Amino acid sequence: MMVIYPLGTLKNFLEICFFVVALIATKNLVQMILDERRPGMISTLRGIVPQYREVLLFSLKYMAVMAAFGGIFIGLASSPLSPDHLQELSSSKLFVYGVGLVGEGCLAWLLVPSAIRLLQRPERRTILTQGRKIGATFAVTTSAGSLALQYLVGKAEATVLLDNQWESNSIAAVNTIIINAPQVLLFIALALLALQAWGEEGFLAAEPETNWGNRLLARLRRAREWKGDSF
Repeated sequence: MMVIYPLGTLKNFLEICFFVVALIATKNLVQMILDERRPGMISTLRGIVPQYREVLLFSLKYMAVMAAFGGIFIGLASSPLSPDHLQELSSSKLFVYGVGLVGEGCLAWLLVPSAIRLLQRPERRTILTQGRKIGATFAVTTSAGSLALQYLVGKAEATVLLDNQWESNSIAAVNTIIINAPQVLLFIALALLALQAWGEEGFLAAEPETNWGNRLLARLRRAREWKGDSF
């Protein structure tokens, strides 16, 4: 226990850090597209290095809030004072998924402002009035999509028989990417919210709400043309 718990905590922390880095990288790529610059992964990752402290702090905050919610849920489900039917429900997958979505919404409501500030310039860290609501809605929606994919992937895995461990590990890695694919939409939404809150220098704030989607689509089309593809 002295080894497993610290290693498990470190593993979870590194996974969260990886997602935070992916979030910032997505925002940098979106910014390049909106500025009509050629997207590049090297320059995108290079821009994350000066923010390593913010990445670590946000990851720790995320872990702390998630641990608090998890502790409350476990305490309510396992408490002797809880009704017996509640303890039975807590073991059902449908109940766990429902509570998970509610917890995701609460988690997003608390952390979306911090996530948006993380994606903004230090001198322009502001949040629009509807930013928290929109970000929380996207977080719950993408989590629901991930849960649905997890259910479907689990059903598909149950029908496949594997002969060795490396095949099982390879399929598990691919399935992890598939299950977390909806998070890309959440990252893009948070990036756009952060850029919108930049004021006059931000793309979305400078454009009418009815036109920003068309302009973003046009810039995405130009970005694809840089690679010689048709959109």
